[in-house]
Amino acid sequence: MKIFDKKQFLLLVVVWFFIAYFLMWFFGGACLNIFVAPSQVNNVCVANSFLSGLKNIPIINLVLPYNTWVSLFYWFAPIAGFVFAFFGIKWWNNYFKTKEASSIFFVIILIIFLLVGHYITLNWYNGEIATLNSRQGLNVGLFICFDNSTQSCNETVNQLNEEYVAQIQRTGGNTVTQLIMIDYWAELRKNIFLTFVIGVILAWVPLFTINFLEKK
Repeated sequence: MKIFDKKQFLLLVVVWFFIAYFLMWFFGGACLNIFVAPSQVNNVCVANSFLSGLKNIPIINLVLPYNTWVSLFYWFAPIAGFVFAFFGIKWWNNYFKTKEASSIFFVIILIIFLLVGHYITLNWYNGEIATLNSRQGLNVGLFICFDNSTQSCNETVNQLNEEYVAQIQRTGGNTVTQLIMIDYWAELRKNIFLTFVIGVILAWVPLFTINFLEKK
């Protein structure tokens, strides 16, 4: 049973997106300019000081506050994620004559896929930095931490680096390994990629909801 016709559904999707986008913009600091100099963040991004308190709230601080919207990329990324996911999910359902792309299982797989992609990107980008810093007698590696605590990650990396040095001293080797700490969640929160992922989730919500209601 169809609850809404095509035009009504598209209107609801547009309204939903604008409401969600406004909330994302607010949680992005409510910046009044698409390009903000670091020295002007508190003046141009009117919600920035208010949002700083959210960093200490468990669960919420996993994704919020993400980095302040200080460039055009932050404004564009959630739109790109929304459009990509909305039309991608509809194409999947139409092509395979199914509703599985509107299911909870599908969006979980999609989110995992995107987060793994972010992990690969971190490895690739920071791996280049580690390679450039490696030299004779020093092998620089990466330690990507998922602890969601920068202090804990730093302590772990420091212990590992001290152990590598101790091993060289005991064995008399010529090359010591030292690790660069990469905080996965901290890097994700300040990256425009997070707003892209949220855009993907926002696109899935109305498709899942209409499918659920039609089944009922």
